[in-house]
Amino acid sequence: MPESKKKEGKKKDEEVVINFGNIGTPIAILISGIIIAVVIFFASKSNTTTTVDTAGESTEKTAVESAGGGIGEFGAVSTTFGDVPVLGDRDSAKVAIVEYNEFRCGYCKRHLDETFPSIAENYIDTGKVIYVYKEFAIYGDDIANAAKCVYHLAGTDVYKEFHTKAFNLEGDDAIYALAKEVGVNEADFKTCYSSSQYQGEIDADKEAGTAAGIQGTPGFVIGTFDDEGNVDGVLVPGAYPYDSFVEVIETYLAE
Repeated sequence: MPESKKKEGKKKDEEVVINFGNIGTPIAILISGIIIAVVIFFASKSNTTTTVDTAGESTEKTAVESAGGGIGEFGAVSTTFGDVPVLGDRDSAKVAIVEYNEFRCGYCKRHLDETFPSIAENYIDTGKVIYVYKEFAIYGDDIANAAKCVYHLAGTDVYKEFHTKAFNLEGDDAIYALAKEVGVNEADFKTCYSSSQYQGEIDADKEAGTAAGIQGTPGFVIGTFDDEGNVDGVLVPGAYPYDSFVEVIETYLAE
């Protein structure tokens, strides 16, 4: 091979030589930092879940939707309920579940669809538990206002039907249409709704929930109750799975 080509080849080899000894330490530090950050990120994600959202958009809360941990992970609280919708037999039931609900909360809807039916079948319908509905309006009082009117004008059974269909209603026309669909007198409902007749009850529900530690929806107080509607139990701050409700309910039933 001609000498000029040998020199050219040698020159090319020399051009790709990089002194890693000078930069190895900074690269190692950078890679270590990235690995640590990734580990911390996934560790924190495993301890968080979602309790509040606006029709699907969510805010994370620490240790809310853990499937385990037992009743000991919940804080002891108390709340009260008065003239609000109550499902179940107050004479035979020993345990009350007080739900604080927001009609524009996607996780409240998920609880209604996925968890509530089993609670109803196994505990409410069997006379062991009463289920109390309270409003915790975060994104506007309009649907909560309508729900209060439906309850006071037509009773618990009609309220329950309204409650199951009222999530994410938009605008007064949709609210009026649903009230009519479930059988509420149109003129009476319009008078009640347009005057915000039960705004005081909506505010009282939210104040009671806040006092019990509710910070997002859905939130539940589960415990024993007395004839005056006072509930002593624990705060369940989020859309926990059914098994978690069972564990708390059974603990109080066994007392």
